[in-house]
Amino acid sequence: MDVNDRVRDALPVNEPYDALVAQAYDCWLPPDGDYDDRALYRTMIERGNGPALELGCGNGRLLLEYRKAGLDVEGLDSSADMLAICHDHAATAGVDVTLHRADWTTFDLERRYATVYNPAGSFSLIADDDEARRALGTWLRHLAPGGRLVIAMGIPRGDFGAQWEWKVRRSATRAGDGVTFMVHEALRCDVEAQAVHALHRHEVWDARGELVTTFVRRHRMRWWTQNQLQELLLESGALQARCVGGDDEFLAIVDAPE
Repeated sequence: MDVNDRVRDALPVNEPYDALVAQAYDCWLPPDGDYDDRALYRTMIERGNGPALELGCGNGRLLLEYRKAGLDVEGLDSSADMLAICHDHAATAGVDVTLHRADWTTFDLERRYATVYNPAGSFSLIADDDEARRALGTWLRHLAPGGRLVIAMGIPRGDFGAQWEWKVRRSATRAGDGVTFMVHEALRCDVEAQAVHALHRHEVWDARGELVTTFVRRHRMRWWTQNQLQELLLESGALQARCVGGDDEFLAIVDAPE
């Protein structure tokens, strides 16, 4: 039997990061963590010398440090629970934040931004080329004259041979109540379709190490090559597009005309 014949569930795909998933994400990737990409986007925001918009800001993993530094950065996310967590972190830190709850493929804000950035490869959650063009067109329309759009993308070559084997993806314990959030992951890549199919088995454990609840989520992540993403940007209204970085981990960048 082919391995894919054993995994034919009809679980919903790419459900919102809400409820326990939002709590788990905040425990795994808190705003006070040490992240390799934080300095990168801060530099871009500072060079943009104007307002910035983070697409998929979540719990404020990056955003809160920028606001603490006095940078004019707003956040956008589709998850009300993630934005509520971000608001709570901002209140604790004593900083104001402007957050927008919206579908990131179709939002329409009044403001235009010197820097619009989409970090952490979350663009891969967009399902197909048509949806990608809608999103990119929306993002480009929110650039101020001379503004810059930055999109992080990666190709998961290390997972190409995955055969639905289970492994621990993340685990962390919340300091306030000792609750531990753990997620196990099983993957299968469709290299021809440039997609990763993932099952995530979430577990919540109390302070005594007893299982409170468990549930399963399914994800599908689509990747684009440098040439493909540049072409999508041009088809979506960019006059030019370029990529920096290696073949498997790069930034796609558009500089809007003045």
